[in-house]
Amino acid sequence: MQLIDLFPHLTVKPAPGKPSLISGLSQDSRQIQPGWLFAALPGNKQDGHAYLEEALSRGATAVLSEKKTLSLPAGVIHIHAADSQKAFIEACAKFWRGRPQMAVAVTGTNGKTSVADYLHQLWDIAGWQSAALGTMGLRCSVAFPGSELRGLTGNLTTPPPEKFFAIMDMLGKAGVGRLAFEASSHGISQQRFSGLAVHIAVFTNLGRDHLDYHGSMEEYFASKARLFEENLLAGGIAIINIDDEWGQKLAVRLQDRQLAILTFGRAKTADFRIHLLQPESFGQLLEVTYQGERFSCPLALAGDFQATNALAAGIAAHASGLSLPCSLGRLAQLKPVAGRMQPVFGHPAGARVVIDYAHTADALAAALTALRSETPGQLQVLFGCGGERDIGKRALMGKAAARLADRVIITDDNPRGEDPAAIRAEIKKACKNAEEITPRDAAIQKAVAGLASQDTLLIAGKGHETVQMIGTETLPFDDAVVARNAIAALPARRSA
Repeated sequence: MQLIDLFPHLTVKPAPGKPSLISGLSQDSRQIQPGWLFAALPGNKQDGHAYLEEALSRGATAVLSEKKTLSLPAGVIHIHAADSQKAFIEACAKFWRGRPQMAVAVTGTNGKTSVADYLHQLWDIAGWQSAALGTMGLRCSVAFPGSELRGLTGNLTTPPPEKFFAIMDMLGKAGVGRLAFEASSHGISQQRFSGLAVHIAVFTNLGRDHLDYHGSMEEYFASKARLFEENLLAGGIAIINIDDEWGQKLAVRLQDRQLAILTFGRAKTADFRIHLLQPESFGQLLEVTYQGERFSCPLALAGDFQATNALAAGIAAHASGLSLPCSLGRLAQLKPVAGRMQPVFGHPAGARVVIDYAHTADALAAALTALRSETPGQLQVLFGCGGERDIGKRALMGKAAARLADRVIITDDNPRGEDPAAIRAEIKKACKNAEEITPRDAAIQKAVAGLASQDTLLIAGKGHETVQMIGTETLPFDDAVVARNAIAALPARRSA
């Protein structure tokens, strides 16, 4: 593609006799191939200019930068932009032009993955080609060769723009009509998907998280609100949980926008009002009214919050074109999402072991509250907190665990470059009777071995993740696998 087509408002000067064609673009110097453009973007921790030499050695033929002058080899085109990040995102949106016909963005502190996955499931049940994109990568009705996906999905909830729009292009060309994607606060504030038309946006809730990045809850909320104010198309549909105080503020904030607003929750003013959430042998029963009509929805899901997530997905499915009998009426067919209240079966004593991604105080409290009503014996929780992330939530998670669990085990999560012992100490300030057990696999093994017949153990924080980040190393680690192995070893241990 011609550079002038990607940067029409900028001055692009090809070298004499050299075409200004590029065959790819990236802000990651390691991904650069011959004939590509390298975006040397400034960052919070790293400056892309530091990797310019590597990008050039890999064959970059153009460089986008905020610096007015760069020392570049002959024939390499320099593109200057006052806002290089904005220019790069706009270029990605133009370079990869394919799109699904409809995009649904899901934002909030907790529940994004579940809502997006449930919505994809509902579309799939209806026979619509669809996809879900987020923390767990890409899940799609269409099978793609591994070579097409390789390098496109990573560990970010919202991928960087070059990966995001490459996925959009791939989905669009494959005929995928609908996409549900997780819109993280980082992704929104960094405008990673600003070239994508969002038709429906869902707000789940807002709790303390990422304040190391946003600085305050008000700024965190403002970043979420931008999805509805800037990315959601005029005439689009906003779906908001008004049981959440920030959801109430969002609904008021959007009154002057040309949007259709659908609210849900237990509140009497909710459009989709929850009248009943009742535990049953199969999971739970959800009853909802909308415009005077009552819907009874059996759910094979654990936890009130997962019922709320399922309802949000059902409303989004209806807003995207499904009738209510095909959206709310098919919530009974939803399957649990990996790492979200995921049971691990087979404990010889009959105890219950559950894996959940809960990594905020609100999410941990919601998971423990849900399990408390279903646990005749002891409710135990095992968790840690990630390093190099919001420090303030550590004590809050410890407080929630101490208040709601009978036994608390503190271990390591993803300490990254921080001292794991210091992280555990921050948590333990709020739950002084907690046990500390490390490493994480030993903690899980000991916790599983100590369960009695009517006990429940919640292993929280990592959910679906299959690695653990310790120092500069990324090591294989899967809570569910470790728990299964610990359960499988119990009979042998007890007979020894």
